[in-house]
Order: sequence, then structure tokens, then C-alpha cells
Amino acid sequence: MSHFTTALRAATAAALMGSLAYLGTATANADPTGAASDVNTLAGSVSKGYGLNNCTAQTITSGELAALSCGQNPDAAGPALAKYILFATPDDMNGSFKASIKDETLTACGDSGQSPTTWRQGSAGATAGQVACGTYQGAAEIIWTTDAKNVLSYIRAGNSDVPALYQWWRTNG
Repeated sequence: MSHFTTALRAATAAALMGSLAYLGTATANADPTGAASDVNTLAGSVSKGYGLNNCTAQTITSGELAALSCGQNPDAAGPALAKYILFATPDDMNGSFKASIKDETLTACGDSGQSPTTWRQGSAGATAGQVACGTYQGAAEIIWTTDAKNVLSYIRAGNSDVPALYQWWRTNG
């Protein structure tokens, strides 16, 4: 084999290995918290008092596009913590909703009836998603979906007062 052929093969092999190494780097450097545009989209769906200034992007799992975790709401009557998740599909969101309420001690959501139930937004009265109210490990929780946005949301109080947290959610959620 000529030196030219050997050099050509070596250059081809080096180029191929370099592109594979680059491909591996691109995959390894993918943001575990999702694309910035998805995080920003999700930030537009958080409850009053929350935003990117007091919520942190979280590592996402299969089916999720973005997740935000938030601490105590600035409103003293607000939740002690909250979590918001943007899903790729309605099926992923609905499956996560069902999984998230399975260990809850479910109660009525105000005058909306026993959990889980549906909730409505605006004066048109169209169903906006599902909602569940209850307690988990002694703390009140409200978990809901916003179907038009594929968002699952969760707020948790520092106490067991489900009616108070539900009322806060109706005003600020």
C-alpha cells in the first residue's frame, strides 16, 4: 500500500473518530433541566408570586420538557412549596397526575366536590383540567393540570388546612 493511501486512510479514520467524539460531547452536554425556551414557557404558568427569580429549574425525566421547584410563596398565606412540570404530551401529563395523587388522602376541593374532579377557568366555564385536593404526610396539597398547556402543578401548605390552600389556589393559582 502506498504512503498516500495509508495517509488517506489515517486521515479518514481520524476524521471519523473526531466526529464520533464530537457527537458524544454534544449528547453528554445536553441540559438535564430542559431547553431554556421550555423553562421560560413553564415559568409563564406558575402561580402568583412565583417566577424564575424564586423557582429553580429541576432535572427532567422521560416525557418532561421542563420542571420548576419553588419554595415559600411571598404571600404569607401562600404555599410552603410548589412544583410545576411541562410535559411533551397530554398522556404523559395525565399519567403523572394519576401517579401523583395515588398516595394522597383525598378530600373535597371546596364546592367542586370529591377529588379528583375538573376545574374551570374564565367566564366561559370550559373545563381547564383536573384538580385533586387532600393531604400527604399531614400537609395540605392541591395538584392540578392545565390541559391546554400540558402542565402539571402542585402546591403544598405548611399545615393541613386544605380549604385555606384551595381558596388561595382559586385566587392565585
